[in-house]
Amino acid sequence: MSEYGGSSYAQTAPPMHPGGAPADSGVPKAFPIVAIIGAVLALACSFVNWVVGGSGDDTGGIKGMDGDGVITLIVSIVAALVMVGAMITRKAPFYLGGAILSLVTVVFAVINMADPARLVAQKLESDEGASAAEAEKAAEAVVKMADVSAGPGLYMVLIGAALTVIFGVLGFLKSRAGR
Repeated sequence: MSEYGGSSYAQTAPPMHPGGAPADSGVPKAFPIVAIIGAVLALACSFVNWVVGGSGDDTGGIKGMDGDGVITLIVSIVAALVMVGAMITRKAPFYLGGAILSLVTVVFAVINMADPARLVAQKLESDEGASAAEAEKAAEAVVKMADVSAGPGLYMVLIGAALTVIFGVLGFLKSRAGR
């Protein structure tokens, strides 16, 4: 009879690697690496133009850090660190945590893509000291006049965060299946 739980069948401990480390969770090593690269891409592109516009030689843009890019930067840093933890520990909660954090970044990217005037209004509020209502009206006028649209930084933030979400969820699922 086994000394574990009074059961009559033999129970085995989880396989261990030499040195006492737990066996591999079944998650390919590339999953957390790609997720980390995605998070770093999202955080780096928070500094790039999220809104571009203008006509002819008068083109310009507003960087993500003038608005919601601050949030995506912070969330992406934390997501990258959580994914480093996932790479080291191979534990499912780390993969899921990184994916959820990056999902926040995806939401902010989609919101800003759908409404380019949002970032213009945030910039007017912070730089010009305009009220929210005044900034919103002025931003709508600027968007119509200057042919303003989502910039390359916003697309890259979305791609990077989406990579982290996808590979975080895949890592979570593989890690849970490897138990």
